[in-house]
Amino acid sequence: MKEQIKDRNSKLDLLRIISAIAVVLLHVSAQYADSLPVNTTDFGIAVAFNSITRFAVPVFVMISGELFLNNQKTISVKKIWIHNILRLAIVFTLWSFLYYVFQSVYFWHFDFYRQGIVRTVVGIVYATKHLWFLYMIAGLYALTPILREWVAKADEKNVRYFIDIFFIFQIVRTTLQVLVNKSLTDEISSILTITELTGYLGYYVLGFYLSKYGVPKRTKTAMFVLLPIGIIANATLSILLSRIRGIYSPGIYDSFGVFTFFNCVALYLIAEAIAEKLKFKTSIVANLAKDTFGVYLAHIMIWDIVKEEIPDGVFGPVILAIPVFTIIVCVISFALSALIRRIPFVGRYLA
Repeated sequence: MKEQIKDRNSKLDLLRIISAIAVVLLHVSAQYADSLPVNTTDFGIAVAFNSITRFAVPVFVMISGELFLNNQKTISVKKIWIHNILRLAIVFTLWSFLYYVFQSVYFWHFDFYRQGIVRTVVGIVYATKHLWFLYMIAGLYALTPILREWVAKADEKNVRYFIDIFFIFQIVRTTLQVLVNKSLTDEISSILTITELTGYLGYYVLGFYLSKYGVPKRTKTAMFVLLPIGIIANATLSILLSRIRGIYSPGIYDSFGVFTFFNCVALYLIAEAIAEKLKFKTSIVANLAKDTFGVYLAHIMIWDIVKEEIPDGVFGPVILAIPVFTIIVCVISFALSALIRRIPFVGRYLA
């Protein structure tokens, strides 16, 4: 069944593609940052690459928030659980099994099917860490019927109030905890923790808020100005903190860092402006966007193979190797996702 290009949201397609590429760059650069001494130039380069990618997961969550909290579309509890959450459960099970088989054969060199039921189940559950996103987003989907009722009756100020307290008690609190790594700060942080505001729920609501209410022109301009500042601040602070502490410290630019939060908002607004100005409705963009879920699922396996098969240093210094490896993994992952997605019936559970 062919989806009509005219029915797709160009802004969201653009964000999906950018975020998928960022996820690949995140894992490629993290491999370098984790393995290099913190006082080297190459470490700083790897951190710089890694720091510009951390908008990816929050933006994916914001996209889901815009789509699922929009009351122009009817979404029943039954549909969410059967169509969305059950599908994620199947996707998680299938891909965990695929990663377990892959690791068993490629890295561990044993016959996975002879390891016994308990060992196999444990291996499948812990096969790859990056699938955490699936059960995180499934939790947000489970809350969606309640959230939809709230946003349908709430006014702009009410929704903005939720985002404000999320910003204070999650974003600001997390940032301060990273910057001032002391026991007193940890104690204050634990006091100020509001469980209901931790995690990605705030980004989920934020995506809906930006799509429905937007932001004033002055705020939009400020966000555009803050974007390069945030990118530079994230990289600089992470490098400094890592060297002070003697260990790679990416916490300042993780999903809940203050600069990452503003970068997410800015990117969302920039994508919206580009989509409005260019008004692109090309099949290439639409198809690439539909392949991004498969890219997220498969890219770790592809990266594992690529880094094993291509010798270190073949692409020159770190400043060249990271983007080249990212391009290779992206091209293979997008192509593989496009092929898998076209497999009848099974494709929708694999890509």
